[in-house]
Amino acid sequence: MTSRMKWFVALAAIGALAAAGYAGVKRKPAETAPSAQAVVEFTQQDLYIVEPQAMERTLPLTGSLMPFAEATVKAKIAGELVAVTVREGESVKQGQVLARIDQTEVQARVAARRADVGAARAQLDWAAKNRVSQKALLEKGFIAQTAFDNVQSNYDVALARLRAAEAELVVAQKSLGDSVLMAPFAGIVSLRHAQAGERVALDGKVVTVVDLSRLQLEAAVPATEIGKLRVGQPVAFRVDGFGEQRFAGHIDRINPATVAGSRSIYVYAVIDNPQAVLRAGLFAQGAVSLERIEGALVVPSSAVREEIGRNIVYALVDGKVQRRAVKVGPADAVDRVQVLEGLAPGDRIVRANLGTLREGTAARLAGPQPEASR
Repeated sequence: MTSRMKWFVALAAIGALAAAGYAGVKRKPAETAPSAQAVVEFTQQDLYIVEPQAMERTLPLTGSLMPFAEATVKAKIAGELVAVTVREGESVKQGQVLARIDQTEVQARVAARRADVGAARAQLDWAAKNRVSQKALLEKGFIAQTAFDNVQSNYDVALARLRAAEAELVVAQKSLGDSVLMAPFAGIVSLRHAQAGERVALDGKVVTVVDLSRLQLEAAVPATEIGKLRVGQPVAFRVDGFGEQRFAGHIDRINPATVAGSRSIYVYAVIDNPQAVLRAGLFAQGAVSLERIEGALVVPSSAVREEIGRNIVYALVDGKVQRRAVKVGPADAVDRVQVLEGLAPGDRIVRANLGTLREGTAARLAGPQPEASR
Protein backbone atom coordinates (compact mmCIF):
# COMPACT_ATOMS: atom_id res chain seq x y z
CA MET A 1 0.00 0.00 0.00
CA THR A 2 1.37 3.43 -0.97
CA SER A 3 1.82 6.25 1.48
CA ARG A 4 -0.98 8.21 -0.27
CA MET A 5 -3.50 5.38 0.25
CA LYS A 6 -2.49 5.01 3.89
CA TRP A 7 -3.23 8.70 4.35
CA PHE A 8 -6.77 8.36 2.97
CA VAL A 9 -7.49 5.32 5.13
CA ALA A 10 -6.39 7.21 8.24
CA LEU A 11 -8.62 10.15 7.40
CA ALA A 12 -11.60 7.84 6.88
CA ALA A 13 -11.03 6.15 10.23
CA ILE A 14 -10.81 9.50 12.00
CA GLY A 15 -14.08 10.64 10.34
CA ALA A 16 -15.93 7.45 11.37
CA LEU A 17 -14.81 7.82 14.96
CA ALA A 18 -15.94 11.46 15.03
CA ALA A 19 -19.40 10.59 13.62
CA ALA A 20 -19.88 7.78 16.11
CA GLY A 21 -18.95 10.07 18.96
CA TYR A 22 -21.40 12.77 17.80
CA ALA A 23 -24.24 10.26 17.49
CA GLY A 24 -23.55 8.94 20.97
CA VAL A 25 -23.64 12.45 22.38
CA LYS A 26 -27.07 13.14 20.72
CA ARG A 27 -28.68 9.88 21.89
CA LYS A 28 -27.61 10.03 25.48
CA PRO A 29 -30.01 12.84 26.68
CA ALA A 30 -33.02 11.06 25.06
CA GLU A 31 -32.10 7.80 26.76
CA THR A 32 -31.51 9.20 30.22
CA ALA A 33 -34.18 12.05 30.39
CA PRO A 34 -37.11 11.16 32.66
CA SER A 35 -40.56 10.76 30.93
CA ALA A 36 -43.12 13.59 31.57
CA GLN A 37 -46.39 12.49 33.33
CA ALA A 38 -49.76 14.10 32.30
CA VAL A 39 -51.93 15.65 35.04
CA VAL A 40 -55.73 15.95 34.72
CA GLU A 41 -57.10 19.14 36.18
CA PHE A 42 -60.72 19.33 37.44
CA THR A 43 -62.83 22.37 38.30
CA GLN A 44 -65.15 22.54 41.27
CA GLN A 45 -68.13 21.86 39.01
CA ASP A 46 -66.52 18.69 37.64
CA LEU A 47 -66.54 16.90 41.00
CA TYR A 48 -69.26 15.64 43.33
CA ILE A 49 -68.84 14.72 47.01
CA VAL A 50 -70.86 11.68 48.03
CA GLU A 51 -72.96 12.23 51.15
CA PRO A 52 -76.14 10.77 52.71
CA GLN A 53 -79.29 12.48 51.49
CA ALA A 54 -83.04 11.88 51.42
CA MET A 55 -84.18 10.20 48.22
CA GLU A 56 -87.71 9.66 47.00
CA ARG A 57 -88.52 6.93 44.50
CA THR A 58 -91.29 7.87 42.08
CA LEU A 59 -93.15 6.46 39.08
CA PRO A 60 -93.98 8.95 36.29
CA LEU A 61 -97.62 9.54 35.37
CA THR A 62 -98.84 11.55 32.38
CA GLY A 63 -102.30 12.22 31.03
CA SER A 64 -105.12 14.72 30.67
CA LEU A 65 -107.18 16.12 33.52
CA MET A 66 -110.84 15.17 33.33
CA PRO A 67 -113.78 16.30 35.49
CA PHE A 68 -114.66 13.87 38.24
CA ALA A 69 -118.37 14.55 37.63
CA GLU A 70 -119.88 15.53 34.26
CA ALA A 71 -123.51 15.41 33.13
CA THR A 72 -125.32 16.29 29.92
CA VAL A 73 -128.82 17.55 30.69
CA LYS A 74 -131.25 16.16 28.09
CA ALA A 75 -134.85 16.94 27.24
CA LYS A 76 -137.20 14.44 28.87
CA ILE A 77 -140.04 15.55 26.62
CA ALA A 78 -140.13 16.75 23.02
CA GLY A 79 -140.99 20.37 22.40
CA GLU A 80 -139.80 23.87 21.64
CA LEU A 81 -137.18 25.50 23.88
CA VAL A 82 -138.64 28.76 25.11
CA ALA A 83 -135.56 29.69 27.18
CA VAL A 84 -131.98 28.63 27.89
CA THR A 85 -130.93 30.61 30.94
CA VAL A 86 -127.18 29.83 31.09
CA ARG A 87 -124.10 30.14 28.88
CA GLU A 88 -120.72 28.43 28.68
CA GLY A 89 -118.43 29.23 31.60
CA GLU A 90 -121.21 30.22 34.01
CA SER A 91 -121.34 28.64 37.45
CA VAL A 92 -124.61 26.97 38.45
CA LYS A 93 -126.01 25.62 41.69
CA GLN A 94 -127.70 22.28 42.19
CA GLY A 95 -131.37 22.59 41.22
CA GLN A 96 -130.90 25.84 39.28
CA VAL A 97 -133.12 26.22 36.18
CA LEU A 98 -131.10 25.76 33.00
CA ALA A 99 -133.80 25.74 30.31
CA ARG A 100 -137.56 25.59 29.78
CA ILE A 101 -139.61 23.74 27.16
CA ASP A 102 -142.97 25.03 25.94
CA GLN A 103 -145.67 23.51 28.16
CA THR A 104 -148.64 23.92 25.79
CA GLU A 105 -148.61 20.35 24.51
CA VAL A 106 -147.90 18.93 27.96
CA GLN A 107 -150.66 20.91 29.58
CA ALA A 108 -153.08 19.64 26.92
CA ARG A 109 -152.09 16.07 27.66
CA VAL A 110 -152.57 16.65 31.40
CA ALA A 111 -156.05 18.03 30.76
CA ALA A 112 -156.92 15.02 28.59
CA ARG A 113 -155.73 12.59 31.25
CA ARG A 114 -157.76 14.38 33.91
CA ALA A 115 -160.85 14.07 31.72
CA ASP A 116 -160.16 10.36 31.29
CA VAL A 117 -159.94 9.99 35.06
CA GLY A 118 -163.27 11.77 35.49
CA ALA A 119 -164.96 9.55 32.91
CA ALA A 120 -163.52 6.40 34.44
CA ARG A 121 -164.62 7.46 37.91
CA ALA A 122 -168.20 8.14 36.70
CA GLN A 123 -168.33 4.75 35.01
CA LEU A 124 -167.08 3.11 38.18
CA ASP A 125 -169.75 4.89 40.26
CA TRP A 126 -172.51 3.61 37.94
CA ALA A 127 -171.05 0.08 38.01
CA ALA A 128 -170.89 0.19 41.84
CA LYS A 129 -174.54 1.26 42.17
CA ASN A 130 -175.65 -1.41 39.70
CA ARG A 131 -173.72 -4.05 41.62
CA VAL A 132 -175.42 -3.09 44.90
CA SER A 133 -178.91 -3.31 43.40
CA GLN A 134 -178.21 -6.55 41.59
CA LYS A 135 -176.78 -8.11 44.73
CA ALA A 136 -180.03 -7.32 46.59
CA LEU A 137 -182.04 -9.02 43.87
CA LEU A 138 -179.71 -12.03 43.97
CA GLU A 139 -180.22 -12.38 47.70
CA LYS A 140 -184.04 -12.41 47.18
CA GLY A 141 -183.74 -14.93 44.37
CA PHE A 142 -185.08 -12.65 41.66
CA ILE A 143 -181.96 -13.09 39.39
CA ALA A 144 -179.60 -15.92 38.64
CA GLN A 145 -176.00 -16.08 39.86
CA THR A 146 -174.66 -15.79 36.28
CA ALA A 147 -176.47 -12.47 35.83
CA PHE A 148 -174.87 -11.07 38.97
CA ASP A 149 -171.45 -12.34 37.86
CA ASN A 150 -171.72 -10.20 34.70
CA VAL A 151 -172.53 -7.17 36.85
CA GLN A 152 -169.52 -7.87 39.09
CA SER A 153 -167.27 -8.19 36.04
CA ASN A 154 -168.42 -4.80 34.73
CA TYR A 155 -167.58 -3.27 38.11
CA ASP A 156 -164.07 -4.79 38.10
CA VAL A 157 -163.44 -3.50 34.56
CA ALA A 158 -164.55 0.00 35.50
CA LEU A 159 -162.27 -0.02 38.55
CA ALA A 160 -159.27 -1.12 36.43
CA ARG A 161 -159.97 1.61 33.87
CA LEU A 162 -160.01 4.25 36.62
CA ARG A 163 -156.65 3.07 37.95
CA ALA A 164 -155.14 3.11 34.44
CA ALA A 165 -156.46 6.63 33.83
CA GLU A 166 -155.02 7.84 37.14
CA ALA A 167 -151.60 6.34 36.25
CA GLU A 168 -151.62 8.10 32.89
CA LEU A 169 -152.48 11.36 34.66
CA VAL A 170 -149.44 10.93 36.94
CA VAL A 171 -147.20 10.46 33.90
CA ALA A 172 -148.66 13.52 32.21
CA GLN A 173 -148.17 15.62 35.33
CA LYS A 174 -144.58 14.43 35.57
CA SER A 175 -144.04 15.51 31.96
CA LEU A 176 -145.26 18.93 32.99
CA GLY A 177 -142.45 19.08 35.57
CA ASP A 178 -139.95 17.67 33.05
CA SER A 179 -140.48 20.73 30.86
CA VAL A 180 -138.20 22.62 33.28
CA LEU A 181 -134.54 21.44 33.08
CA MET A 182 -132.46 21.88 36.24
CA ALA A 183 -128.78 21.42 37.14
CA PRO A 184 -128.14 17.96 38.66
CA PHE A 185 -125.23 19.29 40.75
CA ALA A 186 -123.23 22.44 41.35
CA GLY A 187 -120.69 23.08 38.62
CA ILE A 188 -119.84 25.07 35.50
CA VAL A 189 -121.61 25.02 32.14
CA SER A 190 -119.15 23.65 29.58
CA LEU A 191 -121.41 23.52 26.49
CA ARG A 192 -124.84 24.63 25.25
CA HIS A 193 -126.11 22.13 22.71
CA ALA A 194 -129.34 23.99 21.80
CA GLN A 195 -130.64 27.54 21.65
CA ALA A 196 -133.97 29.11 22.55
CA GLY A 197 -136.47 28.69 19.72
CA GLU A 198 -135.19 25.28 18.63
CA ARG A 199 -137.36 22.21 18.86
CA VAL A 200 -135.67 19.42 20.77
CA ALA A 201 -136.51 15.75 20.49
CA LEU A 202 -136.92 13.35 23.37
CA ASP A 203 -133.47 12.83 24.96
CA GLY A 204 -132.08 15.72 22.92
CA LYS A 205 -128.95 17.31 24.45
CA VAL A 206 -129.45 20.80 25.87
CA VAL A 207 -126.64 21.71 28.35
CA THR A 208 -123.49 19.99 29.69
CA VAL A 209 -122.40 20.74 33.26
CA VAL A 210 -119.03 19.76 34.78
CA ASP A 211 -117.91 19.76 38.40
CA LEU A 212 -114.35 21.12 38.57
CA SER A 213 -114.07 20.95 42.35
CA ARG A 214 -112.44 17.54 41.84
CA LEU A 215 -110.51 16.40 38.79
CA GLN A 216 -109.08 13.03 37.86
CA LEU A 217 -105.88 12.17 36.02
CA GLU A 218 -106.10 9.02 33.92
CA ALA A 219 -102.66 7.55 33.21
CA ALA A 220 -101.43 4.28 31.71
CA VAL A 221 -98.85 2.41 33.81
CA PRO A 222 -96.79 -0.57 32.57
CA ALA A 223 -98.05 -3.85 33.98
CA THR A 224 -94.55 -4.54 35.36
CA GLU A 225 -94.84 -1.49 37.64
CA ILE A 226 -98.42 -1.93 38.85
CA GLY A 227 -97.35 -3.99 41.87
CA LYS A 228 -95.69 -0.88 43.32
CA LEU A 229 -98.92 1.14 43.35
CA ARG A 230 -101.77 1.17 45.83
CA VAL A 231 -104.85 3.27 46.46
CA GLY A 232 -104.07 6.38 48.51
CA GLN A 233 -100.47 6.94 47.35
CA PRO A 234 -99.69 10.67 46.90
CA VAL A 235 -99.24 12.12 43.43
CA ALA A 236 -97.45 15.39 42.57
CA PHE A 237 -97.65 16.88 39.08
CA ARG A 238 -97.24 19.96 36.91
CA VAL A 239 -99.81 21.22 34.41
CA ASP A 240 -99.24 22.90 31.06
CA GLY A 241 -99.78 26.63 31.38
CA PHE A 242 -98.86 26.83 35.08
CA GLY A 243 -95.06 26.75 34.78
CA GLU A 244 -93.27 25.07 37.68
CA GLN A 245 -96.27 25.27 40.02
CA ARG A 246 -96.94 21.85 41.51
CA PHE A 247 -100.28 20.32 42.41
CA ALA A 248 -101.05 17.36 44.66
CA GLY A 249 -103.50 14.47 44.60
CA HIS A 250 -103.72 10.76 45.36
CA ILE A 251 -104.47 7.49 43.61
CA ASP A 252 -108.20 6.84 43.85
CA ARG A 253 -108.69 3.74 41.66
CA ILE A 254 -106.65 1.14 39.78
CA ASN A 255 -108.18 -0.65 36.81
CA PRO A 256 -108.35 -4.42 37.39
CA ALA A 257 -107.50 -5.34 33.77
CA THR A 258 -104.75 -4.51 31.27
CA VAL A 259 -105.39 -2.65 28.03
CA ALA A 260 -105.46 -5.08 25.13
CA GLY A 261 -102.36 -4.79 22.94
CA SER A 262 -100.37 -2.46 25.20
CA ARG A 263 -100.04 -4.51 28.42
CA SER A 264 -100.60 -1.35 30.43
CA ILE A 265 -103.06 -0.67 33.24
CA TYR A 266 -104.98 2.55 33.78
CA VAL A 267 -104.57 4.33 37.10
CA TYR A 268 -106.90 7.13 38.20
CA ALA A 269 -105.62 9.90 40.46
CA VAL A 270 -108.00 12.41 42.07
CA ILE A 271 -107.03 16.06 42.57
CA ASP A 272 -108.94 18.51 44.76
CA ASN A 273 -109.58 21.76 42.88
CA PRO A 274 -111.87 23.84 45.13
CA GLN A 275 -111.02 27.18 43.48
CA ALA A 276 -111.50 25.73 39.96
CA VAL A 277 -107.99 26.89 39.01
CA LEU A 278 -107.37 23.83 36.88
CA ARG A 279 -109.54 23.12 33.85
CA ALA A 280 -110.65 19.93 32.20
CA GLY A 281 -108.55 18.73 29.28
CA LEU A 282 -105.21 20.20 30.45
CA PHE A 283 -102.18 17.94 30.04
CA ALA A 284 -100.46 16.97 33.28
CA GLN A 285 -97.03 15.45 33.98
CA GLY A 286 -96.31 14.07 37.39
CA ALA A 287 -95.18 11.16 39.48
CA VAL A 288 -96.52 8.96 42.23
CA SER A 289 -94.37 8.61 45.33
CA LEU A 290 -93.39 4.97 45.89
CA GLU A 291 -91.07 5.31 48.90
CA ARG A 292 -88.80 7.78 50.69
CA ILE A 293 -85.29 6.71 51.71
CA GLU A 294 -83.51 8.70 54.39
CA GLY A 295 -79.71 8.77 54.45
CA ALA A 296 -79.22 7.26 50.98
CA LEU A 297 -75.88 7.68 49.18
CA VAL A 298 -76.93 9.35 45.93
CA VAL A 299 -74.91 10.47 42.91
CA PRO A 300 -75.93 12.07 39.60
CA SER A 301 -76.85 9.56 36.93
CA SER A 302 -74.36 11.30 34.63
CA ALA A 303 -71.48 10.15 36.87
CA VAL A 304 -72.17 6.46 36.26
CA ARG A 305 -70.69 4.75 33.20
CA GLU A 306 -71.63 1.31 31.95
CA GLU A 307 -68.73 -0.83 30.78
CA ILE A 308 -68.90 -4.51 29.91
CA GLY A 309 -72.02 -5.17 31.94
CA ARG A 310 -70.95 -3.28 35.05
CA ASN A 311 -71.36 0.27 36.35
CA ILE A 312 -68.30 2.33 37.25
CA VAL A 313 -67.53 5.83 38.48
CA TYR A 314 -64.25 7.76 38.46
CA ALA A 315 -63.10 8.68 41.96
CA LEU A 316 -60.20 10.91 43.06
CA VAL A 317 -58.07 9.13 45.65
CA ASP A 318 -54.72 10.56 46.85
CA GLY A 319 -54.40 12.81 43.82
CA LYS A 320 -55.02 10.05 41.29
CA VAL A 321 -57.98 8.84 39.21
CA GLN A 322 -59.38 5.53 40.41
CA ARG A 323 -62.10 3.43 38.76
CA ARG A 324 -64.74 2.19 41.20
CA ALA A 325 -67.25 -0.50 40.36
CA VAL A 326 -70.62 0.42 41.91
CA LYS A 327 -74.06 -1.11 42.33
CA VAL A 328 -76.84 1.42 41.86
CA GLY A 329 -80.63 1.53 42.10
CA PRO A 330 -83.15 3.18 39.76
CA ALA A 331 -83.04 6.93 39.15
CA ASP A 332 -85.38 9.35 40.91
CA ALA A 333 -87.35 12.27 39.49
CA VAL A 334 -84.29 14.59 39.49
CA ASP A 335 -82.04 12.04 37.76
CA ARG A 336 -80.10 10.82 40.80
CA VAL A 337 -79.33 7.18 41.59
CA GLN A 338 -78.75 5.51 44.92
CA VAL A 339 -75.34 3.85 45.33
CA LEU A 340 -75.87 0.51 47.04
CA GLU A 341 -72.24 -0.68 46.93
CA GLY A 342 -68.84 0.75 45.96
CA LEU A 343 -68.74 4.22 47.53
CA ALA A 344 -68.61 5.72 51.01
CA PRO A 345 -69.58 9.13 52.41
CA GLY A 346 -66.97 11.77 51.58
CA ASP A 347 -65.74 10.12 48.35
CA ARG A 348 -65.08 12.55 45.52
CA ILE A 349 -66.15 11.43 42.06
CA VAL A 350 -66.28 12.92 38.60
CA ARG A 351 -69.75 14.40 38.17
CA ALA A 352 -70.20 13.98 34.41
CA ASN A 353 -69.06 11.63 31.69
CA LEU A 354 -65.81 13.21 30.50
CA GLY A 355 -64.74 10.23 28.43
CA THR A 356 -62.42 7.38 29.32
CA LEU A 357 -59.88 8.23 32.03
CA ARG A 358 -56.87 6.02 32.72
CA GLU A 359 -56.52 4.31 36.06
CA GLY A 360 -53.83 6.00 38.15
CA THR A 361 -53.74 9.23 36.14
CA ALA A 362 -52.57 12.12 38.31
CA ALA A 363 -55.29 14.67 39.03
CA ARG A 364 -55.64 17.94 40.87
CA LEU A 365 -58.36 20.43 41.61
CA ALA A 366 -58.21 23.93 40.23
CA GLY A 367 -59.33 26.57 42.69
CA PRO A 368 -61.05 25.95 46.09
CA GLN A 369 -62.28 22.55 47.24
CA PRO A 370 -65.82 21.64 46.07
CA GLU A 371 -68.66 21.92 48.50
CA ALA A 372 -71.00 18.99 49.11
CA SER A 373 -73.85 18.91 46.58
CA ARG A 374 -77.26 19.01 48.12
